[in-house]
Amino acid sequence: MDWWALPGPAHFVAKAIENLRDGHNLILPTPVRGVPELAETLRRALLDEGWRVVGPFDNEEKNPIDQIYGWLEIEDSEATRRSVGNLRRKLEPGQVVIVQGINAGHWGAWKHFMTEYEVASRVVAKFDRPLVVTVVTGVPLSRLPERSAALLTTPWQDVVGELDVLLYVREAMRSKRYDGGKGKLLSRIVAKLALWDFQLADYLAGVDERQLFDPVLALSAAADALGQADDLVATWEAGGKIKFDGIELEHSMLLLRQPLEQGRLVERVWQAQAGELLPLLELSRRHWVQRMLPVVRWPICLNDANITDLNELEIGQLAYVARSQKLSPAIQQATEKLRRYRNKLAHIEMLEYSEAFDPDLRGR
Repeated sequence: MDWWALPGPAHFVAKAIENLRDGHNLILPTPVRGVPELAETLRRALLDEGWRVVGPFDNEEKNPIDQIYGWLEIEDSEATRRSVGNLRRKLEPGQVVIVQGINAGHWGAWKHFMTEYEVASRVVAKFDRPLVVTVVTGVPLSRLPERSAALLTTPWQDVVGELDVLLYVREAMRSKRYDGGKGKLLSRIVAKLALWDFQLADYLAGVDERQLFDPVLALSAAADALGQADDLVATWEAGGKIKFDGIELEHSMLLLRQPLEQGRLVERVWQAQAGELLPLLELSRRHWVQRMLPVVRWPICLNDANITDLNELEIGQLAYVARSQKLSPAIQQATEKLRRYRNKLAHIEMLEYSEAFDPDLRGR
């Protein structure tokens, strides 16, 4: 599946085009890893809408103005000095120039160029304004310019969310033909561990499903298979710490490297389980209430209170009633297991594989 078609990434590209339509030059900063083909994806989307696009061009070590003159084969003469203003005048009205591969080492020159080009752009009506888009990688957010009249900086921050990764993983797992409940839980576990890293999501979606219940083992195998990212640190520009659904989170591989933080990986699996299994526990409670109604003996007294409706009882109370009234072994066993599973999840404990997919959890 092309993850650029997912809601978050697709919205990022659509917003970039909207900003260009409003006459803004763009700086699109991304982390060093995890955002491939942004420039090319933007180019295709612009061409689909009928824009005049040149590039994407790969940045080299030369002066930005000299590079653009060379890429576009702009004629100049000794009598006319190369400058930002002259460059703007030689570009075609409404043209978009895309440059990629601008790293932290070259950012200073490009920041200066984009700031000057923004000033030169202001004198041109926004519908006729030739625009420059720079895709910048690995530059700290603190080094990026603020918004100006003809220049916007829109970093790759809080772009990918859990919905995007869930859609991606469900499609990747489609060939395994899991039933709905099982596929949803496994997909959510992968999403919680992979976060915004689609390469890691691809790997985890393909492992034996039991490995996902041992996140340290699964991620250690992923690190061996995908290669250790030694440059991954807990910063946005390195791709190690990014906002995900509004919350700044660390990449799972960073937590894996720190033995004292590995418990947070287990907690991420627990979050996936809690999101999927707590509603199932409630549905299962209702199922066993219906099974108990024809055989339970009244009156029922719990904590000095008379119970008139089994539906009012929590799972633990149902298990107590089943046990104290010596109901059928099937009812006792099922309600006791549900009580245990509910207690584990309530205390932020991860269920084992056999527990998470216990048929009694689904009322069968």
